[in-house]
Amino acid sequence: MTTLTVVRINHGPVSIALKAIPDSAVQLHELALQFEQSEFDGTPGRLELFASFLEFCIQHSKPLALLVFEALNDELRAGDTNIHVAIQQQELSEERARAIIRAYYSLWNVPGARVLYQAAPQQPALLSSDSTHLMALFGGQRGTGSCLDEAQWMLQVYKPLVRGFVQRMSEFLCNEAQDSRVIDAYPQGLNVLEWLSDPDSAPDARYIETMPIMLPVIGLTQLIQVMVLFKTLCMSPGELVQQFKVVAGHSQGIAIAAAFSMITTEEAFEELSTKALGIQMLVGALPQLEFPYYKLNPLSVHD
Repeated sequence: MTTLTVVRINHGPVSIALKAIPDSAVQLHELALQFEQSEFDGTPGRLELFASFLEFCIQHSKPLALLVFEALNDELRAGDTNIHVAIQQQELSEERARAIIRAYYSLWNVPGARVLYQAAPQQPALLSSDSTHLMALFGGQRGTGSCLDEAQWMLQVYKPLVRGFVQRMSEFLCNEAQDSRVIDAYPQGLNVLEWLSDPDSAPDARYIETMPIMLPVIGLTQLIQVMVLFKTLCMSPGELVQQFKVVAGHSQGIAIAAAFSMITTEEAFEELSTKALGIQMLVGALPQLEFPYYKLNPLSVHD
């Protein structure tokens, strides 16, 4: 029988205990000592301490990070909850919640991690209730803020899950924006990935808020949401679609709703995504070219 050594990670009154074989425990203890010198904004809870140490370990040793991740999942399993519910129950600030989710999914593409994600508690109660019928609703543009904000948030938090998809869709949009039929609607291009990765590189709000840009960006944002959902639930896209009794789309969401209803596999998801985004581009660009942007008289705006 293998003897396990307990290594404690402390920060103020908060402490977590990790079990490891002796060789790994020595390395883990060394990392713990380095980590304990880190500064925190306030006193972290156990979940925050777990997530922060996990992210710290990823930078130094992925095998040890897997060990920490497994211990975190054991704790979630003991509470019969998943990471998103656990965060919600603690009523954390948006910034702290984002940091925990980012750390939790940072191992997504590390060999050996996927099986640990699949073993973690995932399914929300809504999906296991016989008395609940779900509807997916894809809407239009928001009333405030940039249409890039939400996509940027998801790329930052769920980067290992969605970056490849965002890159492929961004390349598709860039290429389509060069089409002679619509190129005049995209004088500053449509490199969404670059804008999301480096906000300072994004064009000004006036360009971003035009329909040729806003429509495909809204569509891409909704598709990222779908991808995050089926990946974090460890489902295939088709299995996710089957959880919903109704799918509806409003305004810019109609094309995405139609695509969502037909998804079966990840390959189908990507193919339907390009078709839906292509439709969004045409719906945004062609009317804009036919009826160019007109600046209202400031007095009319004031009235």
